[in-house]
Amino acid sequence: MLTLRDIVRSGHVVRWSSVKHGRPQYLAEHHYMVTMIARALARRILTPQYYTPENQILLVDYCLNHDLPELIAGDLPSVTKRKLEMMLTEKSDVFKKLDYEIHPPLRKLDDKIQGTPLAIIAKLADWADAIVYIQQEGAGNFEVKIARQILDAFIDSMPSGLADKDEMQNAMASFYERPISHTHGIELKLKRAYQDKVNNAAKAFPEYTWQEANSVLSELLEGEDAQIKFEYE
Repeated sequence: MLTLRDIVRSGHVVRWSSVKHGRPQYLAEHHYMVTMIARALARRILTPQYYTPENQILLVDYCLNHDLPELIAGDLPSVTKRKLEMMLTEKSDVFKKLDYEIHPPLRKLDDKIQGTPLAIIAKLADWADAIVYIQQEGAGNFEVKIARQILDAFIDSMPSGLADKDEMQNAMASFYERPISHTHGIELKLKRAYQDKVNNAAKAFPEYTWQEANSVLSELLEGEDAQIKFEYE
């Protein structure tokens, strides 16, 4: 149903409609970020024997198509979708049916990727992009991150013997595990879902190095910033 002209509109179709944010995220941006993160995850987690050129193409193709139905249907908030699925019970597949009616190629991609490590990696990439976006652009959430960095630096700079640094850091970590704002709460839920996904993947496909997914997320959130390094070193 979607035409090439429709797909070009993904450059200005907005996501995160129910969340207050500093700047909008567009569907094309989301697809690109998910694709790039998924490639990084796959290279670190999967074996060369499994991550063949054919599977590389499948992963990229899926990531670039997975949310295209939003061009017509919009970005339904995840919480709303889950509640509607619970209410609809046996008819909850109506959302997938709508996706396939809007963008039929997605059905074939879903059939190919379902139940494979690639499906897990695509979902991890989807959540990783969401975590990065909500941490950077969620209203009030970036300030939470900066405040924590300042407090971490302050505790580290305290003279030895003045206070129990470990106790202070543990207390602060516990404080930040509770939602401080709506967007911070979303970030916490996404991080927990991401970790649960990694743990379940390690049980389902133990032959792959799923803990690398945590390293990728850490790099996305706290890794070296090449722009700062280029401009200030």
